[in-house]
Amino acid sequence: MSELKLVGMKAAYDELLSTALKRQYPAQQLVGTLLEAEIAEKQARSIRYQVGVAKLPLIKEIAEFDFADTPINEGLVREMATGAFLDDQRNAVLVGGTGTGKTHLAVAIALSCIRLGRRAMLSGPCWTPVWYPRSGPRVLKAWLPCWATRVCRPCCWR
Repeated sequence: MSELKLVGMKAAYDELLSTALKRQYPAQQLVGTLLEAEIAEKQARSIRYQVGVAKLPLIKEIAEFDFADTPINEGLVREMATGAFLDDQRNAVLVGGTGTGKTHLAVAIALSCIRLGRRAMLSGPCWTPVWYPRSGPRVLKAWLPCWATRVCRPCCWR
């Protein structure tokens, strides 16, 4: 099993074999159960990988979010968690003040979509330096979001 890289099957083999012998399972049932264990392991490994690729800063669930004291549309958030907006090839942009739950909801939606077999990535704002004057000695005037300056840098392409 190691040569075939059947990690889930190898991990479950001893326990399933002893259970199968005690309960006198037919060989087909034992093989089917081993295959189910391998499929579950591959799915769990895929989810772990996709969560890493998504660059989630923390793990949050929608159930942990308190919608009671916020103007956030709970129905819309739960609909987004189904990944339906991905079928329409759309992105989600969450806008709001500090401490309103944008990151919590973004992570929860991304995690929900990943569990459904989709891919997700969390990206924060990209800031572009604005220099003054445009010629001569340059002094940093401000940092603006790249969408405000209409300059998209490679950091936006993550």
